Amino acid sequence: MVYNTKELERQFRNLGRSHRGRKKYANDADYWSGGRCNWGGSHNLHEDCETLTNSFNKMESLGEIKEELKKCNSKSEYDAKKANYIRKCEESLRGLQEKSASSSMFGVCIIWSDEGMDKHVISKLKSFSNELSKLKGDLEREDYKWVQELKQLQLEEREINRRMEENKRKAMNEKDPAQKALLLQLIEDDGKKLKANMRKQQELSNKFNFDPNKRIDDLIKSIKEAIENNRGGNSRGGGGTSNRNRNNNEDDEDDNNDDYTNNSGNGSGLGSRRKEDKNQTQPSQQQLIIFGGIALLIIFYLYSQKQEKEPNYYDF
Repeated sequence: MVYNTKELERQFRNLGRSHRGRKKYANDADYWSGGRCNWGGSHNLHEDCETLTNSFNKMESLGEIKEELKKCNSKSEYDAKKANYIRKCEESLRGLQEKSASSSMFGVCIIWSDEGMDKHVISKLKSFSNELSKLKGDLEREDYKWVQELKQLQLEEREINRRMEENKRKAMNEKDPAQKALLLQLIEDDGKKLKANMRKQQELSNKFNFDPNKRIDDLIKSIKEAIENNRGGNSRGGGGTSNRNRNNNEDDEDDNNDDYTNNSGNGSGLGSRRKEDKNQTQPSQQQLIIFGGIALLIIFYLYSQKQEKEPNYYDF
């Protein structure tokens, strides 16, 4: 699979539309709709998607490691390819972990960290990094010997199959029962050798099993969901503190004035629902206080009436 900049940009364009008009997102400008942010780096969504596309395609090529190394016909060729793949692993690992005061993974705008890196996304990044680290370690440990052994097993497999076919042909034409039994025994023995050969080949072929496409697709999906669900609350889930200098007091004031009229995206309208719940709760408390006061007045009145009507037993 080859990742495409335009397609990636299309998927992320307008994801930040629910943030427009809010003070704490002012410097994001029209970044999510194609413009440049105002946080100092002057990043453009297209440029960042291009950076991610190149990085993802480099990571995607790591899925070819096993097949490419199996094609090597010399130790020098193997070592050169191995060194190249180790370098790609190291670059990908740095990219996944890279985050500074002004940039996020792979050096794209810090907006991605602040708005698209919740706990779920971070767990995906860690899992991805762990797999890449394992792949890099496996590459460093293995040498050309396993390729030579695998090629030898493949040669033996072809030879065994050739013998079995030859003995099968002979057995079908053989008239002597003893000779026919001997040929069948040879075929059975070769069948056992073939099974052992295939098991060994399978063990060697299990090296470097890595599916980067699934990992990349899961990461893209989780980042999209994080951006769509992010409403600028205090629970950033690990995305966060940067030189974007968002003021908490300003955020609170802005949140109180913002009625979240734009309800697009997953989780949209969450703030307005909370405000409605709060508004509905406050009248109920006031009503309880009023009802309580009225009840006390009624009880006091009834008690006063009872005192006035009670006969005076000492009045002769």
